[in-house]
Amino acid sequence: MKSNRERGKELLPTIILTILSMIQALALELYWSKILDSPYLRQGDVEAVIGWLQFAVMLQGFLLIWVLFVSFVLRFSWLPSVEDTLMPFAIGLLEFALVHFTAPATLGPWLLLLAAVFGVSTFSSYLTMRQARRDPDNAYFFDRIQPASWRDYLSTIVVVVVLCLLGLLIWLTDNNPVVSIVALLVALGALAYRILLVRRFWMHSIEKPDSPKV
Repeated sequence: MKSNRERGKELLPTIILTILSMIQALALELYWSKILDSPYLRQGDVEAVIGWLQFAVMLQGFLLIWVLFVSFVLRFSWLPSVEDTLMPFAIGLLEFALVHFTAPATLGPWLLLLAAVFGVSTFSSYLTMRQARRDPDNAYFFDRIQPASWRDYLSTIVVVVVLCLLGLLIWLTDNNPVVSIVALLVALGALAYRILLVRRFWMHSIEKPDSPKV
């Protein structure tokens, strides 16, 4: 008979992924409805360019969060903490708010919400990696890398601070279109970089360990 710990390791990560998948499905439904309900996207002017960039950033963010959680479930065996089980709901609420505020006129607060999504998803990955490192079943991965320090999250801290500053700047400059486009391009680049990082760690985790020396 399996112990509660073994059952938790086997079931809880899958349950978390299932809950996240439902939240992502709802977020994408709201995302699509928002596109249909945004006539400015079809005007062919600067406002439309800013709007489409917002939707591109948001879609890229949804995909990043999905890939991040799927990679953890596929790669690691761990017993989730209470905080792990709450993270999908926190991310989902922020995603719904992000969709709601998607419009060139509200780009300032929208960027602040994007920074929050970025920070919370990174914090969620930190919690998961911390729990996974404690499990001997994941030694094949963690024996080859050093424990993360605050320096490993320096790029995330910089991105969150930059997004917050850009959001405040856009707010104070009354949605200057040049600043808005630059800010959205920065966000696209930051998310693309994060996807590349997830891919690198994914490939690192499925590499065959070195053959034992005889």
